[in-house]
Amino acid sequence: MASGNTNFSTLITTTLQNFGKRIFDGASTNNALLFMLKKKNNIKVVGGGRTFTHPIIFATNPSFASYAKLDTIGLNVTDNITRAEYDIKVLAGSIVLSKIDLAMNAGNREKLIDLADEKRMEAEISMSELLGDQVFKDGSAANDFDGLQNLISESPSTQSDVGGIDSSASGASSNTYWRNYSYDTAITGFNTSSEGLNVWNTVLNNTTYGRQGPKAVITDKTIYGLYEIGLTSNIRYTNTELADAGFRALQYTTMPVLFDDNCPSGNTYFIDTDSLWLQVLAQANMQVTQFQMQDDQLASSALMYLAGNLSTGSRRTQGVIDSTTG
Repeated sequence: MASGNTNFSTLITTTLQNFGKRIFDGASTNNALLFMLKKKNNIKVVGGGRTFTHPIIFATNPSFASYAKLDTIGLNVTDNITRAEYDIKVLAGSIVLSKIDLAMNAGNREKLIDLADEKRMEAEISMSELLGDQVFKDGSAANDFDGLQNLISESPSTQSDVGGIDSSASGASSNTYWRNYSYDTAITGFNTSSEGLNVWNTVLNNTTYGRQGPKAVITDKTIYGLYEIGLTSNIRYTNTELADAGFRALQYTTMPVLFDDNCPSGNTYFIDTDSLWLQVLAQANMQVTQFQMQDDQLASSALMYLAGNLSTGSRRTQGVIDSTTG
């Protein structure tokens, strides 16, 4: 008996599949820190420069004091302003389009989704995912960002160079102003006798200076769940703005509490988003080069790139709890 292609029955041959025309994002994770920086307008696009810097006043003028009526007022020459300096780091990737695939992805009936547009969307998602990972880096790799684990360190008193400033210095040349707060005692029962909330209060009190201090809490999913379970009905709040943006968020005092999939396990960060910036060069802000035809392949390629870094001008208003186990 004669036979045809077993992959195509009469129904398959005569009836088109109902293919959706929307590609769903199955790669992105919960990049809450990036969202909070954007929400606070702290993604700073700068015109140029060799590095990113933050000016810092690190001491007061000692001539300001109480005096008797005819006391001599000190004429102190001060040198109390400096800058934290951060290198510019480069993130990049490629977009490759096969000429034959583009030829196939043509026609009025045949083209369900524009291949070139979706490849660009794939690149943008990939870059955003890379950024979400980079903002949590510890700065140990030469090409990585000075991420949260470096700027809000678990051991700030041992760091000899953060933004060009030695925070390990002590004694007469003490640079304690350039240390974030780190709570290092393990929390083993978050909801036992309010242990977790007591520690959170300790961190908040040690990172708040008048109107300066943390504006958001970022943690991992497990600790977020522990905090959610520990809330009682009269202190449970919702943040509709964050919810509308697709982020689950609770409230602690006046701050949103979010989880980020890139947060190190067991860590909770109290972040002063006013002084934590993602700085990006204007001419290297998710830029895409011209597509160029390959010499030995039927394909064209372009590069997407970003030049930037995470930076801060205030470490004392940032805090970390580095060991919550239950």
